Amino acid sequence: MKKDLYIDFDSTIVNSDKAICAIYNERYKDYEGFKPAEWQKHKNWAYKYICPLIHEHEENPVQVIQDYYGSQDFFDKLEFYDDAKKVIGELTDKYKVIICTSAFPTNASKKVLWIEEHLSEVDEIIILINKSGHGYGKARVPMMESDAIFIDDHPKNLHSTQASQKYLFKFKETDYNGDWDGPVVSSWREIEDLLL
Repeated sequence: MKKDLYIDFDSTIVNSDKAICAIYNERYKDYEGFKPAEWQKHKNWAYKYICPLIHEHEENPVQVIQDYYGSQDFFDKLEFYDDAKKVIGELTDKYKVIICTSAFPTNASKKVLWIEEHLSEVDEIIILINKSGHGYGKARVPMMESDAIFIDDHPKNLHSTQASQKYLFKFKETDYNGDWDGPVVSSWREIEDLLL
């Protein structure tokens, strides 16, 4: 029987930061003081440091970011992290692969359709719609199956479940991924070596 492998979506399978920065760069390029946002420098969920014009010109910057995440433009620009698609395809032979992701009401259906188009081989998709906008906390999915594995980029999500094995996907340092003293992976090659 296959073990259950839960994998987060945004900033774990796909480079959401890169897509958000591309949208920002298109929309604010003609504003005074514009500097192109570099996704590699992203540290703060609301993109305060690399997309400052949102915070200077918008009444509700967090809502603007949520709107970006819910736009078709975001999903058109979305890219896998290196090797993610290939490794997930290989993992489905050995594991029951379950994508477990938080979503906003505006992007949940688009996210499911994107996953179906690009990762149709996964066994299950769990969407947690968090209307508060915080986007973390997956305790409603306890992951108590025997030897369940969970990979996520946010320690709060990892802490909230009872998976037997938990791995922080830490592609880069941020101001929200430091509260973790468990195992860390930083690429899909590492996940391949670890789980295959």
